[in-house]
Amino acid sequence: MPPLASSALARQRRSRGHTQESLAQRLGVDVSSVARWERGISAPSPGIRRALAGELALSLDELDARLRPSPTPSAAHRDEADEPSELIKDIWGAAERDDLAARLGADPAHTGTVSRDHVVRVVHQWLITPPPPLGAHRSHGRTHRIGAATLERVRARLRYLHEADDTVAGGDLHPAVRDELARTAALLRTCTYTEAVGRDLLRILAEMCQLAGWSAADAGNPRAGEHYHLYGIKAAHAADAPVLAAQLVSSLGYHLAEHGHGRDAVTVTRSALARLNALERGTPAAAPATPAVRALLHARAAWAHAVADEPTRADEAIGRAQDAYAARRPGTDPDPAWTYWLTPDEMQIIVGRLDIALGRPLRGRERLSAALATCDPRRVRETALYTAWLAHSHLHGHELGTATKLARHARRLSATIRSAYSERAVRQLDQHLS
Repeated sequence: MPPLASSALARQRRSRGHTQESLAQRLGVDVSSVARWERGISAPSPGIRRALAGELALSLDELDARLRPSPTPSAAHRDEADEPSELIKDIWGAAERDDLAARLGADPAHTGTVSRDHVVRVVHQWLITPPPPLGAHRSHGRTHRIGAATLERVRARLRYLHEADDTVAGGDLHPAVRDELARTAALLRTCTYTEAVGRDLLRILAEMCQLAGWSAADAGNPRAGEHYHLYGIKAAHAADAPVLAAQLVSSLGYHLAEHGHGRDAVTVTRSALARLNALERGTPAAAPATPAVRALLHARAAWAHAVADEPTRADEAIGRAQDAYAARRPGTDPDPAWTYWLTPDEMQIIVGRLDIALGRPLRGRERLSAALATCDPRRVRETALYTAWLAHSHLHGHELGTATKLARHARRLSATIRSAYSERAVRQLDQHLS
């Protein structure tokens, strides 16, 4: 795929007072076509090219210069080209549908990235923007119709990929997740479906985006991880699935914390909780989030506070997570499928890691050791991570010999898989040991 175009075409469009949507309407094309021209992914046909030049007050030669891809675009140009003014909207039409399908069908390396300020701005848009009205999700005019049977097959593939993620690291799994996401996104604009099927399809895409974001980061591409999370939030919002959207927002916050952006992570993870609180105030008789969902979101907020060096708030948040998890009623609360991995042992791991980060290495060591003793050995990435964190607890306790032995074991495990997360954990441990 060609490299990104510079933002020259986008700047000219803005100077003429056009959004991508308004320009697409004037030219009679999909908004995704305009987006692809601005990124150098494709070029307009000769007839459209003349109309485009007229709309932008350019000669054909001047237009050609702006359509020509830049051989080495700077990061600033990439960010500017991929920052739509409004990602989360209260409308859902063909333009929005096709743009989402195009974004999820392309490799983020070729569609650009967004700046971190824009990441936080999208979360704010999500907080204040109502979802599209009913009736916006029907699709007509195509020959291939999909229904419940197609969605069930897609859900089965998503379950398979989730289960694979338990034992396969991101470097190996992400290409399969990315391809499945692209195939599923193509259904949005190539098939016809009812309102209910359209919303369910968007919910499935949102879940796939969270898995794609996690696996992309584990494959060593954290900016692609942000890209997938943002468009997953867009899909969940369009589907009017606020709890699922809050899960994606919270997951994005955890992603930011893992990569050292503590202040932004706090803003994002607290936004997810604020949305749940607002939902419960609106429907107090039927809380939309189960205790397991609340436990997960509070735990992510706790880690964000820890990374932002706010130990008191981290303690408060992890206490709320533990309280919520203790309030679960297995077999009664209909937990969403995406909480399947939050087992009692995983909660112990989460709390134990917080204990170590907050200066309680003995308590953290207890929790981690107990959970590691029952960890499935096929889960190599998790075993490497937990072993590295356990080594940190011994290092904090000035037990250098045990820490060194655990570090050696974590290093051996990490060397057998392609996981950026385990590699980073081992590298940080080695730095502390040295």
